[in-house]
Amino acid sequence: MLAPPPVRVLVAERDAAVRARLSTILDEADGVELVGTVPDAAAARVTLRRRLPDVLLLDLRLSPPEEFPRRPAVVALATFDSDAGILRALRDGAAGFVLRSARGRDLVKVVRLAADGHLVLSPDATRRLVSAATRLSGPRDERLARVDGLSARETQVLVGVGAALTNAEIAGRLGLPEPVVRDCVARVVRKLGCAHRTGAGLLAYERGLCRPGVPGPN
Repeated sequence: MLAPPPVRVLVAERDAAVRARLSTILDEADGVELVGTVPDAAAARVTLRRRLPDVLLLDLRLSPPEEFPRRPAVVALATFDSDAGILRALRDGAAGFVLRSARGRDLVKVVRLAADGHLVLSPDATRRLVSAATRLSGPRDERLARVDGLSARETQVLVGVGAALTNAEIAGRLGLPEPVVRDCVARVVRKLGCAHRTGAGLLAYERGLCRPGVPGPN
């Protein structure tokens, strides 16, 4: 059996030391191809057109994710003091975020999941995200009200998305065919007015349907 093609990754990061660290991690990872590292948004756009990566690791200080195409998947590179920026990035289309200080194996896992279109939150970042979402979101937020309008099945699927489960994993837990889950995820994302499943998963946390360390639907 032929091995799947490597996940192609572009790093756009202002700090040279961080670029070097991420480059080392990605260069050494199996199944990952680093197509370039750039220090600014302009260089990132040029490299995106030329190299066509699957994932863009993006320093949020350079540019908001919505200024880049929906493909590649954009994963925000975050620091401990950037909660508000992270939430805006996730709501505006980022596929997830990872701390610059994340361990190598966590970074590589995030990259692979993002390339497959899944919600990606590194393990050391999830608790911070939930705390920030609770602190920065108002109780009258229209988006949260939309969650209450979902059907019971749609809510179960949303919980699975928030728990960062794949469609196959959600299908297994709910006893449903995977195509049914895939269609349901698309419908939930559309109903909630999100850019993609990452934004929907974030709303699951904000609405209190998910908690760190708690598995998805049963």
